[in-house]
Amino acid sequence: MWENIKALIGSAAPLIGTLIGGPAGSAVGGLIASALGVENTPVAIEQAIKQNPEALIAIRKLESEERVTLKKLALQASAIALDERKAELADTQNARVQHKDHWMPSAMTIILALMVSGMFSALFAFEPPKAYDQVIIMTAGSVLGAFGTAVAFWLGSSRSSADKSKQLGLKK
Repeated sequence: MWENIKALIGSAAPLIGTLIGGPAGSAVGGLIASALGVENTPVAIEQAIKQNPEALIAIRKLESEERVTLKKLALQASAIALDERKAELADTQNARVQHKDHWMPSAMTIILALMVSGMFSALFAFEPPKAYDQVIIMTAGSVLGAFGTAVAFWLGSSRSSADKSKQLGLKK
């Protein structure tokens, strides 16, 4: 819902446009609703912007007057996103540590590798019936996705993720 408003506001008030699509969207939406004198809902705000040519001017004025508050909201949103990313990376690292000596991740990776090998061997050896093309594509995609996840578990998703983890202080 807020994405439509973000598109309408983005060029006139870029800071507000950026914030409205993120975690602070409803708070910024309240500021916009107050400035436009409408109910604090995406539908009401969108209608006000479309029906009133002066609405974007009022939003631009709001951005000028509340620039400090909006920048604080942007910083808070960035901090929340950073905390979420840190938690995600810590969770991944913790999973690797917790399951390092357990047999199940290794077994799953080997089983998935055998499935991928068997799938491709069968596809090259036999021509499947055309009626099952979509089923085969969906199954192959699911197995390949799971295999990619298993490999990422052991090797990490990429070198840049390791670098980010190091910069965030998650790896020793």
